[in-house]
Amino acid sequence: MVRIVLGSDLAPERAADPALAQLLTQGRGSLAFLIGNPACRYRLLGGAIHWDRVLLAFEGEQALGFAALKHDGRGPFALHWRPFIREFGLISGWVRFAGFCLSELREWRYPFLLYGLRVSKAARQQGMGAALVQACCTHAAKLGFTQVELEVPLNNPRAKRLYLHNGFALRRKRWVPFPPVRGMWRGVP
Repeated sequence: MVRIVLGSDLAPERAADPALAQLLTQGRGSLAFLIGNPACRYRLLGGAIHWDRVLLAFEGEQALGFAALKHDGRGPFALHWRPFIREFGLISGWVRFAGFCLSELREWRYPFLLYGLRVSKAARQQGMGAALVQACCTHAAKLGFTQVELEVPLNNPRAKRLYLHNGFALRRKRWVPFPPVRGMWRGVP
């Protein structure tokens, strides 16, 4: 049985589990040129998670997926420049930090954004992604938002099908080709 939990509702010792931070930092692979591979992303972002912006899917005690959210001026990660300098050196660290901040900045136009969704490969095709999407929409409605928006990578048709199946509609195409994403939205009751 899948259980969806808001990260801030976890017991402190559970939220401190490095495996949860590693799961969350697996996302943003499209920005690997700025924030590196999964191990590097964990070092950069793993200690700076806003748990109130993360829904986690558990089966028993095992976390198998997450939905990361942005709203009210905060996303799932508290960005700090120091880990970037430590990881990449002074010049490259500043350039990568600035690039990552710029990539994040364009997303703040959305009142409530489904920032990222990931389900472990072993748990896919079992309804966990749909459960996370529905939990995200319920959470947005509970906070008083009227719609959820997201950006789906153009090279991920599986994700696009998941969102369409869960009531999202495509926004019109953008004139700017970078990043290669398509906006989607859904009203929430």
